[in-house]
Amino acid sequence: MADGQWEGQRNCLRCKTAELIALASPPGISFFECPECHRNFAQKAGSGLCFRWPHPISMVLYPVIFQADPLSHCERVAVMFAKQESVERVERIVREIRLELDDPTQQVRDILECLASEEDLREYLRCVTGRLEKRV
Repeated sequence: MADGQWEGQRNCLRCKTAELIALASPPGISFFECPECHRNFAQKAGSGLCFRWPHPISMVLYPVIFQADPLSHCERVAVMFAKQESVERVERIVREIRLELDDPTQQVRDILECLASEEDLREYLRCVTGRLEKRV
């Protein structure tokens, strides 16, 4: 591993062309950072590259990590974020989720190993962002 890089180059999921830099990681998971956009990523053995906690998508997924039907929690989670976060932070959360929904780059369920299906989680993310956009 030379200059923070590792065997098998990986590019940023969002920038597409920036080569990720490997970060210090515990056994069983690898962490990376994009030198261009500074987003952080994680990859567990046998899983795809995905955003690392605390990316905005992971923050919105966390309240439903063990829910088989995340959509039923959409309103509650949107209200929670609208109350707890600043308008600027909510706008950033919405922007990051919209980027992923408009240009899918990963299996969002891998971010936190969520119980629900990928399709259900993406519908939940659409619902939460829609509700948040109406509140800010």
